[in-house]
This record gives sequence, C-alpha cells and structure tokens, in this order.
Amino acid sequence: MSVSHHLDDATLLSHAAGTLPRTLALVVDAHLEMCPHCRAALKAANAIGGALLSDLSPAPVSSSLKDAVMGRIGSATIHRLPRAQAARQGGVPLALQRVLRLDSLDDIPWRKSAPGVHIHKLPKEAGEAGFFGLLKIAPGAAMPEHGHGGSELTLILQGAYHDELGHFGEGDIADHDESVDHTPVAEGEQPCICLVATQAPTRFRSWPARVMQKFIGI
Repeated sequence: MSVSHHLDDATLLSHAAGTLPRTLALVVDAHLEMCPHCRAALKAANAIGGALLSDLSPAPVSSSLKDAVMGRIGSATIHRLPRAQAARQGGVPLALQRVLRLDSLDDIPWRKSAPGVHIHKLPKEAGEAGFFGLLKIAPGAAMPEHGHGGSELTLILQGAYHDELGHFGEGDIADHDESVDHTPVAEGEQPCICLVATQAPTRFRSWPARVMQKFIGI
C-alpha cells in the first residue's frame, strides 16, 4: 500500500495540541496507522510543541488549579502514537475498532442512502455536529457534487475513488475545508469504503440530494 494523499500540516498540529474535535481526531488516528509519512510528521510536531513548552518561563498558578491538574494526572492514560498498518484486522484500523465494535468491514450493517451509496453512522457525543460514519460507494457510482461547511476528513479503507483533486486509494486521506467542491466517483472492481467526519452538514448542489439529505443526515 502506497499512500499519496496526506494530512494538512494545520490538522497535524491541531491533533498534536489536542484541539482537534473528537470525530476528526479518530479519523486522523486511523490514517496514522496506515501512513508512515504522517506518523513521522506528527512525531516532529510533538517535538516542536515540547520544545516550545520548555522555553516558556514558569508562571504561578492557584492552589485550586494545581489540585485539579494533580487529580487528573492520577487517572491519565499513556498517549502512544498509533501503531503501524500491520496491526489492522479485517480492514478496520485499531482506532476505529473501538468505535465500530467490529473487526471486519464485511460485518458492517449498511443502510442504503442513494443508488450505489450506503452509509453506516457511528456514534457521536452530545454537542458534536456534522456527520461521522462510513460510506460505501459501488464501483462506478458517484456521490452528488457537494461542498463543505467546515473541515471534512475522508479516509479510504478499501477500494478507490477519483474526483477533481485526483485519485484516492487505500490509506489516502482527503483533508478538505469549505473552499473545496468535488464529485467523488468510485473506481475499480470493489466498492469504495471510506471513514468520514465533518464539522458541519454537507452542502449538496442538486436539489434532489438536498431533499434526501434531510432523511440520511449527511
């Protein structure tokens, strides 16, 4: 597997700083398992952040803040970089297995949303906007032309698609913002399965797609 499309530097820095929304961060973690280039870039971003912190002058804090921080240290978990692609099972990255609760893409209970397009929504926490889930696009089928109301991350787990921005295969990630409009078309002999997280509802251009959007929630 050769990954050609990578995360934007701003996305990696946000992830390193812990400021990326949860659903976007899960997609990033899944991609990092599949992409040595982005794992190395994240390691560099973490090193830069550590160097910047070490250069800061000490500042006084209140006793209540100190107690709160020390209390959280006791329950903190060890943060590790995502494991490499070899650890994946059934095409499902380890970061996604914890949410999907399935070990294989073959076991996903798909729901048809349009001709040639199926979805499987994944759970979001209270207050999280946008769409978080899996898309399966049949060979030759296309998603309607659309834009985005904010950030969108799309990770290819199986198959491939092409759009105005190029060819996206297994392991590639599309890191888009509101400036991008595109029409993904699945290619090859197997369905294209993608993990998708958005910050806002998709902006479909055609009125039939906008009508269907109310029912499928993308």
